[in-house]
Amino acid sequence: MEIHWVHPEELDARQRDVAIERIRSLAHGHADLFDVRITARTNEHHRHGGREVRITCDAVGKELVAARTRPDAGLALDEALDAFERQVWRMRHRRTQRRDEQVPEPPELGVVDELRADEGYGFILTDGGERVYFHRNAVGGGLEFDALAEGECVGLDFEAGREGLQARFVGLAPPHRRGA
Repeated sequence: MEIHWVHPEELDARQRDVAIERIRSLAHGHADLFDVRITARTNEHHRHGGREVRITCDAVGKELVAARTRPDAGLALDEALDAFERQVWRMRHRRTQRRDEQVPEPPELGVVDELRADEGYGFILTDGGERVYFHRNAVGGGLEFDALAEGECVGLDFEAGREGLQARFVGLAPPHRRGA
């Protein structure tokens, strides 16, 4: 992650250092923030005048923007950082909620017909007799690619691919069908 300043002279060095530390600690252990731009400027359009600080961040799948205008640039920076932190936590919370949502039961059932574990893919023979390609990235819902074995019953959702049927999702078969 990189942090860029536009008109940093509006803020003193200590304020900039504190801002950098807050942003770096927010990014620590995560790879979802890429490029942060902090712009400090005098805002003539605000009815009372003042200093505006705008934080713009390129994040995974979106752009985050937090801005505050206050008579003092340091106060505007602190409040913009607070707003930015709330946006980052909200973004991460939403992503975690989507990940934790209950995975619906796959509409099709099949058996792992061929597994090429060293190459990261395999084929499933569906109950309807169709042979479906799957990649390790399609495996989820409590099932792990490295733990799959030929002959194992799985649930899957598939679509037409460039070279035939391809699984979008491969997961555990319903309990009453496992080992069948």
